[in-house]
Amino acid sequence: MLPWKNIIQLEKDSSVPLFLQISNSIIQQIKHGIIRPGTKIPGTRILAEAVGMNRQTIVKAYDELYSQGWIYSKQSKGTFVSEKLPEIKASRFTEKDEEEKRNCCTGFNFRINSMIHEPAVPNRHIPGFHDGPDTRLIPAALISRTYKSVMSRKSNHPLFSYVEVEGRPALRKAISNHLNETAGLQTCEDHILVTRGTQMGLYLLSQVLIEKGDTVISSYLSYRYADLLFEHAGAKLLRVNVDEEGLDVDEIEKICKRKKIRAIYVTPHHHYPTTVTLSAERRMKLLQLAEQFKFIIIEDDYDYDYHFDSSPILPLASADRKAMVVYIGSFSKTLSPAMRTGYISAPANLIKELSKLRQIIDGQGDPITEQVLAELINEGELRRHIKKTLKIYHERRDFVCGMLKELLSDVIEFKIPDGGLSIWAKFDRKIKLPEVSDALFKKGFILPKGLLHNIGAGKKLNSTRMGFGFMNTKESAKAIHLMQDIIKKI
Repeated sequence: MLPWKNIIQLEKDSSVPLFLQISNSIIQQIKHGIIRPGTKIPGTRILAEAVGMNRQTIVKAYDELYSQGWIYSKQSKGTFVSEKLPEIKASRFTEKDEEEKRNCCTGFNFRINSMIHEPAVPNRHIPGFHDGPDTRLIPAALISRTYKSVMSRKSNHPLFSYVEVEGRPALRKAISNHLNETAGLQTCEDHILVTRGTQMGLYLLSQVLIEKGDTVISSYLSYRYADLLFEHAGAKLLRVNVDEEGLDVDEIEKICKRKKIRAIYVTPHHHYPTTVTLSAERRMKLLQLAEQFKFIIIEDDYDYDYHFDSSPILPLASADRKAMVVYIGSFSKTLSPAMRTGYISAPANLIKELSKLRQIIDGQGDPITEQVLAELINEGELRRHIKKTLKIYHERRDFVCGMLKELLSDVIEFKIPDGGLSIWAKFDRKIKLPEVSDALFKKGFILPKGLLHNIGAGKKLNSTRMGFGFMNTKESAKAIHLMQDIIKKI
């Protein structure tokens, strides 16, 4: 009789069930020729006694071996190793196998995209100066009730089927009405494509509108992921300066006179990352230049809903009479980043072409979430939520800016933003921002290092976007006092 107690190797602390460890051990011994085809193996009771295991565990192990074809039984004669062994097929790994699998590389080559960094590890569970909303303010109970209402209706069966790639008609109509009422656009349902967020919208636009070799204008300080999408589509980026009135439109005009421009990417309401607002005069000139030189304006209306000190300047798209502006936005800041719902507003012929590409990469969105969002908009809940959080974020902006001026005005320069959820903080050159960020992280708070903003800036910046919306005033006060202590020690 084979030394089964030595053949079967068990790890009691392993997360792999014992019956699988037993079956895997037997398979390995068969593969290595120690247990040969045709060998009779002991019955479940005998093997259980030999290895000191519960018989039921051995039964489950044998069932696994039967199912894979490694053993068979003969009536009244016993259980035997199969004469014809199964082909090697996908099997369940042990922890060691899984670790080796994770660490190995492909047996083939593929293109490495050096432009794109590895995805950052999310750290939103740690408080800090994140550039985004406070998810604790999300109306979770309201959203939950709306989901429950939608799901409990007898007429909800279409939501569980394939739906329009452009998005639920109810949501497209709701978004259209919302933009017409709040942003002065003149859209209709056919002018709206629902996306899974701004980045998806930018991807679709870059793939449909940009051809290899096209020139796209962005700013020296810009939204890095938008730039990457344009470059990924084959565009050559030209950058222009941003000052206190926003994008330098005169510089754009000079470029257009010497070079064909395909598109301009702009965040006019609260420029990313500097937060400045494009002046009304420059907006009108940019529209005139688009008409004159036939370039597309891709307007990313970042943080439009959060404007504190006056009525927001209406989007470029609201004054576009020649259909040169494509307008994109999302509900990530106003409702929840997790709902992943954005939109593109453009003439119907472009929406149709964008929808063709959307069909290939993502056949449809989430119809249930889209229906919920449509009802939140139509019932006025979205606007009520914006009004409520606008007041809270206004107070937080004033609090954070006041504390920074009081405690750190000698080392941090900034302008109080008219809107949005962040300030553009310029640190004194003698202060190394990454060191402050690392030290603050050890104290339990996040301070963005601003490294993404260095791309295209021409020099290394010592600046970052400091979000004031993510934390309440008590948390912000603690973080700023810790920053002050850290900076004093540097």
